[in-house]
Amino acid sequence: MKHQNQNSDSKANLRRQDIISKPIGQQLVKLTIPMLYALISIMGLGLVDSYFISHLGTEQLAAIGFIVPITSIVTSIGLGLGMAISSLVSKLIGAGKLPSAARLITNGFYLTAVVALITVLVLIWQMETIFKSIGANDQTLVFIIAYMSIWIFAAPLTMLTMVSSSTFRSLGDTGTSARIALSMTIVNVIFDPLLIFGIGPFPELGMHGAALATLMAVVTSCLMAFYELAVKEKFLLTILPKWQEFRASILQLLDIAIPAILANAIVPITAAVLTTLVAKFGVDAVAGYGVGTRLEAVSLMIVYALSSTLPMFIGQNLGAEKLVRVYQAIKIAFRFVLILQLAIYVVLFFSASLIAGLFSSEQSVLETITLYLWIVPISYGLSGVVVLVNVSMNVLGKPRLALYINIVRLAVFYFPLAYLGAHYFGLKGLFIGIAVANCCAYLIAVVLLNKTMQEMNIEEPLRT
Repeated sequence: MKHQNQNSDSKANLRRQDIISKPIGQQLVKLTIPMLYALISIMGLGLVDSYFISHLGTEQLAAIGFIVPITSIVTSIGLGLGMAISSLVSKLIGAGKLPSAARLITNGFYLTAVVALITVLVLIWQMETIFKSIGANDQTLVFIIAYMSIWIFAAPLTMLTMVSSSTFRSLGDTGTSARIALSMTIVNVIFDPLLIFGIGPFPELGMHGAALATLMAVVTSCLMAFYELAVKEKFLLTILPKWQEFRASILQLLDIAIPAILANAIVPITAAVLTTLVAKFGVDAVAGYGVGTRLEAVSLMIVYALSSTLPMFIGQNLGAEKLVRVYQAIKIAFRFVLILQLAIYVVLFFSASLIAGLFSSEQSVLETITLYLWIVPISYGLSGVVVLVNVSMNVLGKPRLALYINIVRLAVFYFPLAYLGAHYFGLKGLFIGIAVANCCAYLIAVVLLNKTMQEMNIEEPLRT
């Protein structure tokens, strides 16, 4: 056991030395590429789900449009807890305090298990009320409940898997984090068509089948994650902590996790609010908007991959007191995202009609998807920078600023601008409101990050 722990420590220290000393651009690419592969599979999985379910009918596709914001809230809780663990652990790793990192990781998993149980109980208690409140009608609700009645069992395992992935990233091991995500995708892609349509010996389960495939995938990835972290890396401890030590680490985690969870939750809440506005234009509009948001997630996948590795890079270099490397990493990441997303917008603009045709033959759905791709993606670069600002704020010790950015983004920009746009110019105006809101959120986020960097005696990474 001792030898295995020393071996694990040696691996973590080797990764640490690379992160705090080797060329920044090279390290960011090396760390981000595995996560990009994982996110391509995960984002692609969302599109595959939409594609298969679209063959069941427009009502079923609309049901997924309502489901995504709610399941994303559960995901946001897992992301927030994972961010708290990752932010603290990466600094401990950067400072060379591996035993303390193992204790914090273990305590973090105890906390995640409790939060997951509470979340599931609330969802079971208020499921129908939640979906009706965001505009689901009785016909669509039938398909929503069919899916959620099975998916609910996957929710706690999803949260634990996400925390595991974040933990591996904080250790500088993005490869294992990526393999966990890929395992989930592979299982889901295999069983989705088999269980939805009843291919071969499998029963035709429709929406139940889509949810069951997801449950099977999450069980697989969760088991893999625990094996890697507990058995191979030895970062999950079997010795229970002392109460005072446990209480101190839980409070430390919650200080970051609560603002991070709320900040992450605001993103799907924003999606839920916008879905409610879109629902006023009919079920076809919701179906088309749902596809558009899935395509947005795919378009931003490199940003999301970078957002999963940049905080770890910042944290380990903060722990090692390499502040210049922190500044340079953020500057490189921001400018890369702005250039990349502009190029992606050009591609989406000219291929919008072709892409829309892959998801529906209904004219009104096609028009919604095309309109969305012509307008909203022009702001993806600015939205991507806001994502990076939020994750950077958490590891810089300012999780509340990330929360404030997202609150302002929703309450001051997204909802008012989308509502006014929809009121005066219909669905087109709503999409323009979203794009303008992304621009406004970018300005606020960059100003707050620059202020934070100045307070820490780090140069401004990007001027407005």
